[in-house]
Amino acid sequence: MQKRSLNGIIKEVGNALKLVPFSCWQLIVEKEPEYREMKSLSQRYPPGPFLVLMIAAGLNDFQLKGRAEVAYWPPLRRHLENSPVPNSLNKLELILEQFYQNERLNYLKIRRLRRFLRSSLAKKLWNMTPRAASEQLKGIWHQVAIIMRQKPSDKTIAFSAKTLGIGLLLLNETGFDFAGIPLPIDLRVRSLTPFLRTDDQIQRFWNLVLEELRTIQPQLTHLHLDSLLWQYAGAMDKLSYLLNLGISRESAEYIKQIFEDLRSSRI
Repeated sequence: MQKRSLNGIIKEVGNALKLVPFSCWQLIVEKEPEYREMKSLSQRYPPGPFLVLMIAAGLNDFQLKGRAEVAYWPPLRRHLENSPVPNSLNKLELILEQFYQNERLNYLKIRRLRRFLRSSLAKKLWNMTPRAASEQLKGIWHQVAIIMRQKPSDKTIAFSAKTLGIGLLLLNETGFDFAGIPLPIDLRVRSLTPFLRTDDQIQRFWNLVLEELRTIQPQLTHLHLDSLLWQYAGAMDKLSYLLNLGISRESAEYIKQIFEDLRSSRI
């Protein structure tokens, strides 16, 4: 394998992803399991409780029984649909505890659930409008990190910001600023850049790719990019995945080749 400059790789990946039309980026987010599976709940729950639910679910999306799109979000949705809509944080806690009792690391996940749901932030969010949550999204992200005693860049904290963002989209609130919130780095995203050793390096790499993308599509955020990377890395037939988004065959084949080159890169 020939060594390549990191800046050259970033430019190449950014230019390939510029071929994805913005309409496709919107579809990509809507294909996320947390968007698909929680859509029905967004129509049943009041807005504040729904956003609390989205953050709580995001915080416990780790060490799952299988792929998240099969083993976590669909059974969580079914459990919630078969439970009454909670009218208090205490009742939401009881409903979610019943679900997490049957999950891997159930003790840890119930403890994390209680830590968040019993916080002053959860109480505040319970009565917050989507517009207010949208305006305070970054502050909420930082407060969640403090409550959970983690770094804002940690996978579960960054992912809870993403699930909050998706929750806002499901409530038809699109005016939030997601810039600066990092990618949640999991095994799928990590697999795309095996030449990078740490999560910080991976986050910085995709930050720079996003900067390149935003030169022509300033609306794009990590919410869009993470959704594409996570879905692409998990797709069995990667070309079909890109084609099914509505990307032209020529562009899809080029993007697939760039991602294959990325996996074999050395710097």
